[in-house]
Amino acid sequence: MSFSSLLGLPAGLQVLSFDLVNQVLIIQVASTACESACPVCQCQTSRIHSHYTRKAADVACGGRQVRLILHVRKFFCMNGDCPRKIFTERFTAFLEPWARVTSRLSQEIEAIGLATCGRLGSRLGARLSIGTSRTSILRRVMKLATRTTDKVVHLGIDDFSLRRGRTFGTVLVDLQRHHILDLLPDRQKETAATWMQTHPEITHVSRDRSSEYASAVAAGAPQAIQVADRFHVAKNLSEAVQQLLARVLLEMKTASPGAEAATEARGDRLLPLEEWRPAQEEGVKQTIATRRAERQERYRAS
Repeated sequence: MSFSSLLGLPAGLQVLSFDLVNQVLIIQVASTACESACPVCQCQTSRIHSHYTRKAADVACGGRQVRLILHVRKFFCMNGDCPRKIFTERFTAFLEPWARVTSRLSQEIEAIGLATCGRLGSRLGARLSIGTSRTSILRRVMKLATRTTDKVVHLGIDDFSLRRGRTFGTVLVDLQRHHILDLLPDRQKETAATWMQTHPEITHVSRDRSSEYASAVAAGAPQAIQVADRFHVAKNLSEAVQQLLARVLLEMKTASPGAEAATEARGDRLLPLEEWRPAQEEGVKQTIATRRAERQERYRAS
């Protein structure tokens, strides 16, 4: 088995030499093809113009980073009608023009970015002997082609922060297939309504309690049923319970002893507030007392 086959190099590339420099495997590679095709007119030619070298990072080998030094040739295009007089031989399936990493290494970085994130992906890449940064990972993920938006029946809509507390956008999610459909540059009613008008097949929209999204759904998808998402259902329930307890708190504190005695006579027992209320730390009690004193002072001043 040749060294080229061991490294998985494509046909037409031959390893000339290799060396280990600072724990990086440097491999000299040259093309064995006798001729090359012009990228413009596809005319085959064997007339060489000059030579030069390209450097490209490749997938790791044996726990070490690999850097390829490709000895590349330039050819004359023999087609007189072709505007490209001189061209460089291409290795499109293995290395894109002007790329500094091989296609297979780029695919590995994209897979790491999709499975993790930028910062975590860079740490995982260093563990796998892949020299990259979090910005490079995010840039490669952002260059991936977005999925085409097909028919969506159950739509989820919510906002997200581009700049925390300042600039917001809207994310649209297919709740059946569990993937993002589109990102809108703002969270205005008109923008979301315009997007939903292009999808008349929407039957249900899950949203938060924003009045902007409620108006957007009513204008863009009036046939859809609006429902609250799971988080806001739980939030509505917790707020309703808090309001209920706030209304009956005074009654619970001033419950008559006769009512308590009658309840105990029936065999029931009312828990005092101190038993069901969670215990407060001393710091929390001090903060509550301080705020209460401030409110009383403002009340006296007014």
